[in-house]
Amino acid sequence: MSYFSYIGSRYDDQKHDRDTLHGLAYTDGNVSEAKYDLDRAGQELSRPSLPDALDASMWRYRALMPVIDPNAIVSLGEGWTPLLDAPSHARRLDCAQLYLKDEGRNPTGTFKDRGASAAVSRLRELGVGTVVHNSSGNAAAAWASYTRRAGMRCINLVPEDISPVALQQCLYLGSETYMFDGPWHESGKLVSALQEEFGWFNVGTLKEPYRVEGKKTMGYEICEQLGWQMPEVLVYPTGGALGLVAIYKAFEELLDLGWVTGQMPQVIVVQYEGCAPIVRAYNEDQIRARPWLKIDTLPGGLKSATPSGDRVTLDWVRQTKGHAVAVSATDSIAAVRDLALDEGLLVSAEVGAALAGLKQSLEQGIVKKDARIVVVATGSGLKATSILPSLPLPRLAGLGQFSAAGEYVG
Repeated sequence: MSYFSYIGSRYDDQKHDRDTLHGLAYTDGNVSEAKYDLDRAGQELSRPSLPDALDASMWRYRALMPVIDPNAIVSLGEGWTPLLDAPSHARRLDCAQLYLKDEGRNPTGTFKDRGASAAVSRLRELGVGTVVHNSSGNAAAAWASYTRRAGMRCINLVPEDISPVALQQCLYLGSETYMFDGPWHESGKLVSALQEEFGWFNVGTLKEPYRVEGKKTMGYEICEQLGWQMPEVLVYPTGGALGLVAIYKAFEELLDLGWVTGQMPQVIVVQYEGCAPIVRAYNEDQIRARPWLKIDTLPGGLKSATPSGDRVTLDWVRQTKGHAVAVSATDSIAAVRDLALDEGLLVSAEVGAALAGLKQSLEQGIVKKDARIVVVATGSGLKATSILPSLPLPRLAGLGQFSAAGEYVG
């Protein structure tokens, strides 16, 4: 069963029927949210009694997700990704406890699968046949995958610099994928026009309430994997900020359920210097982010000129005495390499940005070195091979190229 009650919103008292299709997009930074009967859930559910049937995926929390009929779930085994201890990289950064939530284990290689799985499941349950959205790459691949499994139609608008891996995923999975010929910050307007003209359902960032419900399971899992404790610091590479909005919602729900206690973690938002609208708004003490009109950075998941989750994210950062930091592409790629050498884990450039931002925050004393820190590693490095610089590859002709100690001498 599901404790899903109605569709509400964060900053007002609106209520909408849960079983009526809504595309409730706000222009003031408000967000539509699935609301649950947490009082009843808290009385009837306990942490150990979560259902066992789908324990190896995010659907272990399906009682607190918006799909009513379990038979409507569209899943490829997404979620329940490992929370990896990273002691060697912690030593490099001079901190005590560092964990990586490895979202690269998801079916298409990023955390976007969680949102696609939940939203596709619910939208199919509500009778939606065609979805449309704009994506810098990873979400497009996820939606191509899950709509194909669900038998739905998917129209993706992508930028010219989309990663070749994500593009191939979209094409091989059969989504109708089109390059957007214009400034990327204008792409959302075309999606809205297509929705208006053809009646397709717009699943862009925070244009509907269901993607959040899949992504919030990252927060549920982090707490469960920490022994039902919240981290003291959460570091997140941030584009449209839907993932942060989702984890914030998860922590609020867990507190309301009584499954965790204590304070919200200090939140560190990290963006690229060449596209940092939330960081700029934080530094200017604004509650909303102005559009970032000239994007000049690496392609991929942090390329969001008008982040829809800006208001909620800025609220959370300030409530937790957190921080918003912009990092260079060079430092981000260097952090990818450092982590690979330290821990044997290859992550995407977005995760490298998060690690570079954590390094800055530790050096500036914003994050305490003895804190329990979780970095959300949003994607696999295999999704970013086209932007990682090539490293030298020696040619091997024979044993004579090695010294007596077995070292390569050329």
